[in-house]
Amino acid sequence: MRHYLLLATLCSVAAAQAGELDDALARLQQRYETTKTLTAKFDQAVESPTLKGKLESHGTLTFEKPNRMRWDYEAPDRQQIIGDGETLWIYQPDDKQVLKAPLGAAFQSRTPVTFLSGLGHVKQDFDASLEKSDTTHWVLKLIPRKDSSIGTLVLVVRKSDAGVSEARITDPLGTTTTLALSDEQRNMPIEAGRFHFTPPPGVDVVKPPAY
Repeated sequence: MRHYLLLATLCSVAAAQAGELDDALARLQQRYETTKTLTAKFDQAVESPTLKGKLESHGTLTFEKPNRMRWDYEAPDRQQIIGDGETLWIYQPDDKQVLKAPLGAAFQSRTPVTFLSGLGHVKQDFDASLEKSDTTHWVLKLIPRKDSSIGTLVLVVRKSDAGVSEARITDPLGTTTTLALSDEQRNMPIEAGRFHFTPPPGVDVVKPPAY
């Protein structure tokens, strides 16, 4: 009898967790699909087995579907990452250098700078699990089903509005990038020029060999 009660309790708990996971994923998916533009402040931290310490940076980000984005990293490591719908520009003003590459390659890689526009369909594209649930947040772990090069994505999702307050992306080599978002504004008009970039005079433009 005790074993039966224990098994019944475990099954009940597992069913409740599965139901909560389904609810969290459905709300996250709906939030993603109904978000056309997004602006926010970010704090980024990168940790790697090959690094002696943590690399920290901060700035602002802007997204607009489809495939337009802008990341402005503030001093001391100033950098701009701009996707205009066709081309990805990575501008490092202190080095007077710009990397120019096809935007599609960046979005296909699902790198940290594109995860907000690259979730796709979470239930179809990822094996998802509920790592934690408290009164205010879900912590979801997403493992891609097809492309192992993406790594593992952990999202801290607000229960109040299904917004992502933090994302942790760990690649297959063990490098973890953590993005904490704040001051989020959603579906606000964004000037088209925000996603336009022209290399300044005297700046070297570097292209991949095949581009």
